[in-house]
Amino acid sequence: MDTYFKALKQILEEKDEITFLSGAGLSTSAGLPDFRSDENGFWKSNSPVHFRDFLSSKKYRMKSWQNNIAIHKKLENIKPTKMHNLVNKVIQRGISNFHITQNIDGLHRDEAKEKNIIELHGSIFKAKCLNCGAKYDTLEYFGNLELDTDCLCSECREGFVKVSTISFGQALVSKTLQKAEKASINCQFFIVLGSSLKVSPANNFVRIAKNNGAKIIILNKDPTPMDDYADIVINDCLENIYEQIK
Repeated sequence: MDTYFKALKQILEEKDEITFLSGAGLSTSAGLPDFRSDENGFWKSNSPVHFRDFLSSKKYRMKSWQNNIAIHKKLENIKPTKMHNLVNKVIQRGISNFHITQNIDGLHRDEAKEKNIIELHGSIFKAKCLNCGAKYDTLEYFGNLELDTDCLCSECREGFVKVSTISFGQALVSKTLQKAEKASINCQFFIVLGSSLKVSPANNFVRIAKNNGAKIIILNKDPTPMDDYADIVINDCLENIYEQIK
């Protein structure tokens, strides 16, 4: 295992092109509950709204908005982890380093390298009209939203404004997928951080990277279905791994 830690530390310090893929494990290390192992009931109280329900019912549209605001409030006392900061340091070092993330919480954000961070499932910090595409700041829009009114767009007056996260039943943004695929194809090292790799299309990027010659490194608390693709697998929580490679 020491050999793996030394190899990982060396990879992160050199100038090879690196693409990260992060999942919920990166955020749970910071204290945000995981949807699949929600011991304190946060996600039970803020259960996700299916996209078709958002479109068909004002009640569910308001529920969707309230869920996202609850996440914002939860994040008020949560800060990025040391592993978040390490990833951002690597991203800042090279224009061809990318971070593909399944997380919507923004703990991974780095304004200086925003174009190198690919949010597969969107972000709770942005909102968008589903009709005309007008963009809004989530908290600013919600602050102006009256409880008795629907979340209509102030620009076109027809479309519903939805937080720019991908709901169950909603298609991912094709341009985002294309960008993630390109980052997977062009990297020399593809490093998975805290993802079970059970969800498509995120897990497909491991195959894409491998088929294009990248070395695969999987850092996750538990084994994943993609471990056979990996050159290095370390099963531990990310903060423990960080302490071995800092």
